Amino acid sequence: MLGIASAGASGTVTIEDQISYIKTETLRDQNPTEIHSALREVCGEKTVDRGTASRWATRFRERRVTINFDPRPGRPIKSTDVCVCVCVCVCVNIVADFLAQDRRATRTCVEVSQATGISPTSVFCIFTKDLQKRKNCARWVPRCLTAEQKQKRLEIAPLLKQRFNVEDQAFLYRIVAIDET
Repeated sequence: MLGIASAGASGTVTIEDQISYIKTETLRDQNPTEIHSALREVCGEKTVDRGTASRWATRFRERRVTINFDPRPGRPIKSTDVCVCVCVCVCVNIVADFLAQDRRATRTCVEVSQATGISPTSVFCIFTKDLQKRKNCARWVPRCLTAEQKQKRLEIAPLLKQRFNVEDQAFLYRIVAIDET
């Protein structure tokens, strides 16, 4: 308790100080309740919760060096993760080639997944992020306009404006508002 008392006298007891104290007292076979009570006397409101002190004491009793959890493998790697960049390029090319085989065919992510061996979630990510496509009327179509489509819009817009000037509101009633896809 001497180390913690001197830290308390200086006015600053950090979490690291409390961890060290809990580790020391646990190695001296003190129970977590007694350790927490001693910390509470010195630190007051800044003391870690009793449950936290107990959890840390348990970890130290297991002869662990730190209170950190053991490393875990993390989430599973998807076909589109950056760390497998080469695989991503291959997967994107496989999906793009599969779509190019028959552009009129309606393909679902599950169909493409079964045909290519890539998970349906990864296929969807490839469609939406890498190939910039979206699903429209059961077909995967480009999300963004190509340069040719943009140029065609620039050429058509003045013609539409001229027709509107001549025909007025009657022209607007004949227009069906849909996109190119």
